[in-house]
Amino acid sequence: MEQNYFSNYPFAELSAQDGLSCLKICTYAYAYPEADNMHDADWHKNYLTFNIPAFKAEIDEVILEGRTIKYYLNELKKFSALKQKKVLFEPTEPYFGFTLTMNGRKNVSVDGFIQYPAGWGTELKFEFETDLTYIDAFIQGLESILTQYPIKEI
Repeated sequence: MEQNYFSNYPFAELSAQDGLSCLKICTYAYAYPEADNMHDADWHKNYLTFNIPAFKAEIDEVILEGRTIKYYLNELKKFSALKQKKVLFEPTEPYFGFTLTMNGRKNVSVDGFIQYPAGWGTELKFEFETDLTYIDAFIQGLESILTQYPIKEI
């Protein structure tokens, strides 16, 4: 099922420099397309995978809203431009989250968690190293999600 999501819908991917850890999230629909207010109408249906050696989590839930993505895009762009040294990425639905911390000129530490199974499972804490190249790729992915699923104004 994963292949269909990531080949058919926009997604953002954050990978470790060594390629051993990877978080991918895509939007494949609006969660409440018939909603009559901007708060409910803006929710996305998301598919998320998180891989580390010997562990894989898959979550198919309503996790992000367009406004939240736009907020984090602004934060991530400041981070990538070296205008801030830390970003806390915490979706409204707290099935996962992570903190990016600048470690030198281009190196970035990623410290986070994923709740698996979503909604009632154990919180797995993780950390890996990446760099601004991967942060920029994650930014481009979030932009592609917002292009296909723009913020709903009602």
